Amino acid sequence: MKNFALSINHDELKIGNEIPLLIKLRLRNLFKSAVPAKGKILVIDTCIIGDFLATLPALRMFIETTGCKVDLLVSPPLKSLAESIRGVDRVFTAKSVYTRRIEQNEDAQPLSKEYGHVLVLRISPDAYRLLDGIKYSSIRTYDIPFFKYFGHLIKNTLLKKDVKQWREINYEMIGMKEPGNRRGFDDIFEFRDEDYAGVSQLTELRGSAKKILLHAGSGWKIKLWENGKWIELLKKINKTGDFRFIFIGGGDFEAKSFKHIQENLDFNVYSLINRTDLRETMLAMRLCDYFIGIDSGPRNMAHLADLRSISMLGPAPKNFMPVNGEDIVIDKFDCICKSLFYLHKISGMQKISADEVFDSFKKLSKVHDNAQKLQPREAVCPD
Repeated sequence: MKNFALSINHDELKIGNEIPLLIKLRLRNLFKSAVPAKGKILVIDTCIIGDFLATLPALRMFIETTGCKVDLLVSPPLKSLAESIRGVDRVFTAKSVYTRRIEQNEDAQPLSKEYGHVLVLRISPDAYRLLDGIKYSSIRTYDIPFFKYFGHLIKNTLLKKDVKQWREINYEMIGMKEPGNRRGFDDIFEFRDEDYAGVSQLTELRGSAKKILLHAGSGWKIKLWENGKWIELLKKINKTGDFRFIFIGGGDFEAKSFKHIQENLDFNVYSLINRTDLRETMLAMRLCDYFIGIDSGPRNMAHLADLRSISMLGPAPKNFMPVNGEDIVIDKFDCICKSLFYLHKISGMQKISADEVFDSFKKLSKVHDNAQKLQPREAVCPD
């Protein structure tokens, strides 16, 4: 094992904190009599960006099937985006089990006093405490599909077989069968023309150049791609046409990474880091042409926004894959990889060359340009 190092994703280990809460909810359902209550449906979905986005197709189906609006409890960074989901009335916030620094919850409001039904898609200690303070006549939890799924992940990962996508499992969580047709962006979200117009006024999104959104940050260093390779990639792309490079994300690390990349280029690159919330970022994705990023929440946003993308994946079960076959995934982790740890000599991310990503971009842009000729984009940023 000489020269090998073990890297642990400490943040992801926190998902284990959901297990005792699920057990407590199960015991409550078994031994506690239902309390007569009236009101809307409450959906609890306190998790991180990628997990939340994967729940949305099933959540929309649930809302549509029930025929009534729901209240939604999510982690604080998700609030702005959750408020744009069709059929959602009020959005409340509680920290997820990850309790990340971006999960500031200073303006948290109490839930309504009564709900007719509660659907739990993800839970956290904060969310559980809020649930303790309300009345409801029935509750559905995700414990059985959740535990079955993790057993499936372990088995198929060890056997190096494909795994079910997390978005598929969420239909099991809500007790419904996944429909044959995929629910698209406009079926899930309700955005108005003025919403797009407001975001399009951002200086970073102006101009007639094709716009590439980039995301380089992650909470786990094994998923990071070297700044030098980002610089090399942007130089190569810049020589091939008129492009506008726009970095997105949040946090000090991503801001520092952008600054280093910017200082080592002789052409303009732009940043929306720490300047837009998730709702505005999602709208920006609908106004741009491409996304290039590492394995993270924003690349899942790009998949949902149907923005043509290149994703450089880290060590994890491949259970958050794009739906559109045109999107490109680059994966150099040929081991039996886990989300929680990675035993490595050289990270698989560092095996990805700038040339390989550049070649993928040329392929992606060629397909995109051909599609554009057949069907021009409706949403165009102003000059």
